[in-house]
Amino acid sequence: MKIISVIPLKKGIPKGDLTYFTVLDISPGSIVSIPIKSKKTLALVVSSEELKDRKSNVKGMDFSLRKVTENKGSSVFLKEFMDTIFDTGKYFTQNKNNAVASLIPNIFLEEYDKIKNISAKDGPWGNSLKDRPSLKTEKLLFQYPFSDRVSVYKTLIRESFARGKSVFMVLPTEIDINNFAEQLSKGIEQFVFAVSSGMSPQKNLAIYEKIMASSHPVLILGTAPFLSIPKKDIGTIILEHENSNAYKTIRRPHLDLRVFTEIYASKINAKLIIADEMLRFETIGRKDMENLNPLYPLSFRIDFLGEIEISNKGQKEDGKKFQVLKSQSTEGIKSALKDKKSVFIFSLRKGLATETLCRDCGETVSCGKCGTPLVLYLSHRGKKRMFVCNRCGEEKSGDTACASCGSWNLVPLGIGTDTVQEEAKKLFPKIKIFKLDKESAKTGRGAQKIIKEFESNPGSILIGTEMAFFYLKNKIPLSIIASFDSLWSIPNFRMSEKIIQIVFSMIGNTSEKLIIQTKNEKDEVIRAIESENFLPFVRGELEERKKFGYPPFKRFIKITYLGDKEQTKKAKETLKEIFKEYSPEIFSGFVAQLKNKYVTNALLKIDPSKWSLPEISHNSSIDEILLDKLLYLPSNFEILVDPEDLL
Repeated sequence: MKIISVIPLKKGIPKGDLTYFTVLDISPGSIVSIPIKSKKTLALVVSSEELKDRKSNVKGMDFSLRKVTENKGSSVFLKEFMDTIFDTGKYFTQNKNNAVASLIPNIFLEEYDKIKNISAKDGPWGNSLKDRPSLKTEKLLFQYPFSDRVSVYKTLIRESFARGKSVFMVLPTEIDINNFAEQLSKGIEQFVFAVSSGMSPQKNLAIYEKIMASSHPVLILGTAPFLSIPKKDIGTIILEHENSNAYKTIRRPHLDLRVFTEIYASKINAKLIIADEMLRFETIGRKDMENLNPLYPLSFRIDFLGEIEISNKGQKEDGKKFQVLKSQSTEGIKSALKDKKSVFIFSLRKGLATETLCRDCGETVSCGKCGTPLVLYLSHRGKKRMFVCNRCGEEKSGDTACASCGSWNLVPLGIGTDTVQEEAKKLFPKIKIFKLDKESAKTGRGAQKIIKEFESNPGSILIGTEMAFFYLKNKIPLSIIASFDSLWSIPNFRMSEKIIQIVFSMIGNTSEKLIIQTKNEKDEVIRAIESENFLPFVRGELEERKKFGYPPFKRFIKITYLGDKEQTKKAKETLKEIFKEYSPEIFSGFVAQLKNKYVTNALLKIDPSKWSLPEISHNSSIDEILLDKLLYLPSNFEILVDPEDLL
């Protein structure tokens, strides 16, 4: 008889390994079916000992061990893949089973018996790459325009195939997967496979079978969890569109799939190429800090054959009230529409106004429940205005007075998609106008329908948020950023690189002319755009981050607590005491209240070498004392390693 310790492959199980007994011959690395309450769940065996060696421990238990009667044999997943999951969970302070359940596609767990029959099996831990030489993983940075990256990839893939090696391109979204698959599959269609959770289970299983059956090297394009496909000949992993925040999981467990991908590439000794048109500033900073080599010299220049016009640089239009679309933009739109050319107008936010102020007391119109600034919207039928809280969904009539002083003298600020749409309808009443934001398209299919209609009507106008970038297929002759200055309205230390990313996205979707409306001609990003070179700006930004202790020069760990006044007060004292050796910065959330609860944050700034892994950075490790303190916190303390913002 044996005593086995297992990790359930399911979310929501209490922290720690579970212990069972069995009469079966089960080795570490096996997958078994375990009873949890009245249900059966898959679990990974991490240790197996004879009962006689554990008898004294078993006798001291205050509960009865349950029996495991079903052994599914050695895991189909690579040992290196499972180790990557455990290391990723540790890095992000998440328990093992939650990390496992998040980083293996559901279809592979739900249909485990089917993929077990498809996959080759060769002993404990199934497909291990222990015979691969242990070499330092080659990590290369690749910052070039999209078309140039695609051209390089075509050559790289064919060279890899010639060496008998497969390539895995990791992408953040299904749309990215489809775009790259379309570009890279020409001529090698039978060896290119796209996988994502958005596909049907049957289709993913069929693709899995083809990948595993192929004796020829293949190109796999998929989201990071599909690295679980145990293809042993992967020699190169490409981490594409690296700047996308879609790599971060929205819900618990909070993970960054870029970190997961980098760890996995190191564990299987695959070449890792980290690529985008503009890499994250942290990644660019790591180039010198960790001696990462570029595949080609990093390009910081704007690659655009069309014209970029900076509209109304600090100039007021005499005798005219505020205009959503300035004269240069209006004339440009008229000229484009006359020639049956389409127009795209970008706005950062949905709604009419992103913020509303009281002229008399200066108070912001905010949500009564959570304190978030309310956004002014036009109703779906366009008949009335209403305030909506984008955080908690609270609605309020557009005819409202200031809650602070009772004044009706309210002024809307900021330019949302509804405001642009209203203005465009006044100026161009006979033109078809489409809007794409989260209000007009609740689903991906709805967004695709809007884009299809827009692209089939030349000489029409599309008004949209960043959401449009994911769905536009054809370049648009004229694009306009309605309010460049409003891009700075979100207090985020990463905002400058997000703005640059938006500018590159606009350029990438424009064929002839981009107009940027701004009142601030001295804005450093505007100056960089005019010079067509972002290198000085990026260098300056990294110098500022180093000076003030921001990533990549410090590792940020943010702890958030939500509670009533008394609970929040106690939480602040608890955080101060537990993390006193780490000098925590404790502050209220940007939205101080949420559903009658108070938000408090604690920020830890850690030396990156004290919170990393050897697979990410040489001579680094996780501070085990700090890890224990973080894991000690109750579940109502939310922990974010490498947070996207400090709000």
